[in-house]
Amino acid sequence: MSRAADLANIAGLVSTQTTSVTGSTTLDFDSFNNFVLTFTGDVTLANPSTELVGQSGFIACIQDATGSRTLSLGTDFETQHGGGITLSTAASTTDIIPYIVIAANRIALGSPLRALS
Repeated sequence: MSRAADLANIAGLVSTQTTSVTGSTTLDFDSFNNFVLTFTGDVTLANPSTELVGQSGFIACIQDATGSRTLSLGTDFETQHGGGITLSTAASTTDIIPYIVIAANRIALGSPLRALS
């Protein structure tokens, strides 16, 4: 990899995407490392194609004023014991999910910090 490509990867590691989401959503790991997502409906994180092995960051999931939004995961996202992620459902609460890309098509999700408000 060239030095310019290395620097481009570093630049991507410090960027945060902030957006409202509903339905199927694909995170852009090529441009962002951290994601702040306000759920306006139930969300499915679709399998990305832009992740880099070793990349890590967080996914902040914010319930809108309605709350009760759920999160489903594509097969590239792995959780402890394969149990998925259960989010807080109260309106306007925030959960933070840490992640690390451990291999191509393998994104390990940590236990979420729940019900920040």
